Amino acid sequence: METNVSTLLREFPKIRRAALSGEDVIVHTREGDLRITADKPKGGSILGCMKDSFGHVADDIVGPTSTDDEWNPSL
Repeated sequence: METNVSTLLREFPKIRRAALSGEDVIVHTREGDLRITADKPKGGSILGCMKDSFGHVADDIVGPTSTDDEWNPSL
């Protein structure tokens, strides 16, 4: 996509979507041409900061998972 500075300012959401979709955007200015490209996001875990907080969870849970002592109030 090619555009100028005025159109960049006026239609920024459209140009931003084009850059995020992987298209190179060339902006023609008096000083020279500028290229706008989007960096690929860093791959992260779905769990984020909770990554090491979960242990193995059994899928065959049939009965209660807590003891009777865990149900008592502890104020």
